[in-house]
Amino acid sequence: MKRLMLFTLGGCVGLSPALELKTDLFGSFNIGGALTGYGIYTNNRAGTDRKTRYDIGSALLSISKPAEPFGFTLVGGAYSLPVVGVGISKTPNYTDLFSALPVAYLEFAPVKGLSLQAGKLPTIIGYESAFTYQNNYIQRGLIWNMQPVINNGVRLTYTSDLFFVKVGVNDGFYTLSTTHPKPAIEGSLGITPIKDFSLSFNLFLPDKSARPNSTSAPANKREFNLVASYTLGRLSFGADAMYVEAPKDNTAQVPQKAKASGGCLHFSYDLKPFKLSGRVEYVKDNSDAGGIDLVGLGDGNKGWSFTLTPAYSKGPLFLRGELSYVSADKPFTNNGKKNQTRLGVEAGFIF
Repeated sequence: MKRLMLFTLGGCVGLSPALELKTDLFGSFNIGGALTGYGIYTNNRAGTDRKTRYDIGSALLSISKPAEPFGFTLVGGAYSLPVVGVGISKTPNYTDLFSALPVAYLEFAPVKGLSLQAGKLPTIIGYESAFTYQNNYIQRGLIWNMQPVINNGVRLTYTSDLFFVKVGVNDGFYTLSTTHPKPAIEGSLGITPIKDFSLSFNLFLPDKSARPNSTSAPANKREFNLVASYTLGRLSFGADAMYVEAPKDNTAQVPQKAKASGGCLHFSYDLKPFKLSGRVEYVKDNSDAGGIDLVGLGDGNKGWSFTLTPAYSKGPLFLRGELSYVSADKPFTNNGKKNQTRLGVEAGFIF
């Protein structure tokens, strides 16, 4: 999302510095990326799950040029987007959602603190990032599952020592890739009162009649999001709160208004070369006459998840394991169970 390599805000595996290339004519370029693979065992499968799935986690290359005053960022390759409690698909299926070039934008920074970006942009919503290697976990959480990932649009950002503001217009839940594109408005207001603490309020308002597509169903979800992060020495904490509603609209295929909400706490303890990360979240999908599932556990379901991820990194090499558990009020798995446990491992290189 908004914390891709080379423009990361935090919440990531210990990343190796990107390679910097300096030229007399065009200035500096940063080159980085990741090549990782993962395996996940699931006891109670959901959707497209296999009992054990092995696949590519990230095979991505990132090339960027700092905006001085013009710059750009390109991220291309293959990627997986696994989510706890939700059926895991093949990596090519995830890559098809936003193409093999999921991030590609130009940037103009006329003065310090002010920038204008245009193109395929990571969303400003949420705490967790889009790609697996950028997060503290192999799998994303259920709150992440409600959020947009990539938008086609324009974003204006102003950043100072004390606060930052972001406003933009985009295609909502990637509707430019469909035959019926619709606009959306995004905004973010954040404060950084002290060096190691930040708090932001983010909103995302797509067109009421945006039609569902392969990246989101429904695609007219209005989202209100609060994100906080705090670092204390080797300890890092994060919080992510969401409220989502899909207004009634026949074109959007939402017969009655649908609502969902959730909250999540993150922590990590970094004792290089080891790191331990954890996530606890609670989600609730309000029952509605239209049977719309906004979370991924089924209409009207609510539940919680717990994820624990120990990791080891040395230079470009990293290895991590993962235990995740999801418990819900109603059955959500293929065999009619109310809970799911997964064991995972991921290894690879980040450069």
